[in-house]
Amino acid sequence: MNPLLQRNFIFLTLANCLAFCGWVFRNYIINWYVLEKTNSTFMVGLIAAIPTLIVPFVSPFGGQLADKFSRKTVFFISRAASLGFFFFLAFFVQIDFYPLLCIALCFVGIGFTAGFEIAASRNLILDVVGFKYLTWGNSITEFVNAFLSTAGPLFMALFFTSASNTGIFFSMPIVQTLSVIAAFLLFMSFKETKDEKSEEIDDGLKKDKSILDGVLYAFRSTNIRILLILSSTLLFWGLSQPLIPKIARDALNSGSTGYAILLSSDAVGCMIGAIALPLFPRIFRNSKAIVFCITAYSLLFIIFALSKSILLSVILLALGGFFHLIWFTVIIILIQTISDTDHKGRVVGLFFTVIQAYGLGFLLGGLLGELIGITSTIIIASLLSIAIHLVAFGSSREFRLLKS
Repeated sequence: MNPLLQRNFIFLTLANCLAFCGWVFRNYIINWYVLEKTNSTFMVGLIAAIPTLIVPFVSPFGGQLADKFSRKTVFFISRAASLGFFFFLAFFVQIDFYPLLCIALCFVGIGFTAGFEIAASRNLILDVVGFKYLTWGNSITEFVNAFLSTAGPLFMALFFTSASNTGIFFSMPIVQTLSVIAAFLLFMSFKETKDEKSEEIDDGLKKDKSILDGVLYAFRSTNIRILLILSSTLLFWGLSQPLIPKIARDALNSGSTGYAILLSSDAVGCMIGAIALPLFPRIFRNSKAIVFCITAYSLLFIIFALSKSILLSVILLALGGFFHLIWFTVIIILIQTISDTDHKGRVVGLFFTVIQAYGLGFLLGGLLGELIGITSTIIIASLLSIAIHLVAFGSSREFRLLKS
């Protein structure tokens, strides 16, 4: 039977996508809440960056756990722990007990749980569906994520009309609870074979499963090394995120509803990209597509920064979402497929460590937005991202020939 139709993949997809839905709610509600409370893009970026500043220090250990122990166990325990932090976040905001401080502290905890979970979560897709269906597995996950990114902000905009409407914060622990239920069902349903369990024990006892070994392995592989360098340019994507609510409110005069529409339009493009990727793997699953997609995305975002029309901005973000989804997913697929089995968990953990640079981007974007202006910040970030990809592509013949 096709593994994409089996309950294990359904449970895994539900667990991941419901958690992502919580992230979408968090991104919309808290970014707008902080902007309304402080009127500072720097504070928006600072608060939003906290989990991503924690994850880089934790995810290498998460990758190590994913290589040593049962991935479904690491996944379930981490997901359950994150639920507690989301509940406390909503509770303290609701009672107005130092809300910004409590958001920051809960985000620290969420960063820890995300770091421990992330490698296990991504590699479980490969464990459940196998190499043959890996592109479809990743694409379906990203498609559902994109759908939730489309519907989530629009749904939130109906209820979250002001910073005083704090009851909506409980939407985050609600969807996290559903995610934990799906993770538990996967934990109970997904059975490892006797050989796989024996191999885990042998690997944990006999082979070098250190973080350093994983880092050295990634560094020695030209293609993995370049893919990780390119992944770090998510920093420049992060620069733009705390600026979008400011653009929606001040440049486009569209308020919180306009902000929700902008986020949703980006997600619509991601949905289309998630459909196109598995249908045309020969076109997209290679290094040329990575460079082309990030170039197209960056140029579209520069035009978005200059736009004064909400309609044009929606179209630009939708097109940008299409290219950015393909860029991100192809990098993940290539890293998963070219890494050997013994190092896969740590390499994927290292990948998710590197991409947390977008948290630093949140900080820099909010700060630069206030110092040099929103448009200048986005133009500089976009051009740097293009330049890094072109240099990497031009400097390595092995990378230019990379495909999966």
